[in-house]
Amino acid sequence: MAQINIANRVFGRYVRPLQRLTFNYCNQGGSSRGIREYIDKNIVQFAKDNPGISIYVMERSGKHPTITGHFIGGNSKEVEVKNMTPEKIKECVTSLRNESGEKVEKIRKHWHTENPSIQGTWNPFLHKPPSLRRHVTGKTK
Repeated sequence: MAQINIANRVFGRYVRPLQRLTFNYCNQGGSSRGIREYIDKNIVQFAKDNPGISIYVMERSGKHPTITGHFIGGNSKEVEVKNMTPEKIKECVTSLRNESGEKVEKIRKHWHTENPSIQGTWNPFLHKPPSLRRHVTGKTK
């Protein structure tokens, strides 16, 4: 029986949530200088390193540059990269590549009780002598 490399089996099935990146920029605008430089110098290497991600480059005259990531679940995220350097744009692209595409939600407790605790709230003077507690809380007999 031939041995199968487990690493090849596991990594071969991994599919990134990011399916497509769309780079929108203006060919003449000053705010698009960084993204134009990124497209000229770095986008080919990024495409070679990430063959599972489709890359679209679209020119939009008179508009600020944006990068839009389209994910498997149908979600998309748009990042405005106005006046950013190519290094910062590379960080944004890497961040989009590593994201899951899911919306960030606040974590909530999944339970609710109608009968709250009857023990009361804790305070630093709970187990101190009563004379100290009266002095601090302001209660007198």
